[in-house]
Amino acid sequence: MRRIILAVAVCALVLAGCKVDTTLTIDVHDDGGGTVRVRVALDAQAVQNAEAGGGKLEDRVRLGDLQAAGWTVSPWRRSKDGGATLTLRKEFANASRLAGVVAELSGDSGPLRGVTLTRDRRFLSTDFRVRGSADLSQLTAGIAADPDVVAQLTGQRVDVTRIEQQLAQQISDSFHLRVRLVLPGGTKVVEPRPGKKVSLATSTYQLDTTRVALLVAAVVLGGAGIVIFVRGESRRRRRRA
Repeated sequence: MRRIILAVAVCALVLAGCKVDTTLTIDVHDDGGGTVRVRVALDAQAVQNAEAGGGKLEDRVRLGDLQAAGWTVSPWRRSKDGGATLTLRKEFANASRLAGVVAELSGDSGPLRGVTLTRDRRFLSTDFRVRGSADLSQLTAGIAADPDVVAQLTGQRVDVTRIEQQLAQQISDSFHLRVRLVLPGGTKVVEPRPGKKVSLATSTYQLDTTRVALLVAAVVLGGAGIVIFVRGESRRRRRRA
């Protein structure tokens, strides 16, 4: 499966001077399920480069594999200044499924590494923990990892290593990533700088208000029972006296 986060960037950055802004939002629900949303915004120069030679952005960025994997893909939306945005969305049923959904976007060598979600139910609260990193220090176009592309370029006497290095530098200069972690009990926003690696680790907790209310009620009733019992014993002792 193609890595959409970099596939869009590679397609658009045929020439330098482009800008690709990607916002990844992981929205976790109380039960551990949630939604992953990706918004990719290309500036006017990136759109022009992607459509160089008479092609269309819709044809140059192929998303059929993501749609086949259950992603909801919106049509490209053109802005008045010549840019374009694309939105993708997929739900995950529980905490253990998030890692697989993120892997569909980023792949093994993409900018998102080891993203996992855990949900621990405790007596009075539920803990949510996200682990992983956003790594913009080793972005590659993935050309060397595609045997068919390597064979074609090699047959035409193209230096694959040099092309890979040039594209990697263009991606590093023009690709911007923003990660929003929306968890029950708090939100964290991470924006790694080009060429840097940052941690996505965060944790929140959510009180179980129903259990807290029941516990408070039990304590109040228990205290009231003790008071009534003590008063009753005091009265019986006074009568005996």
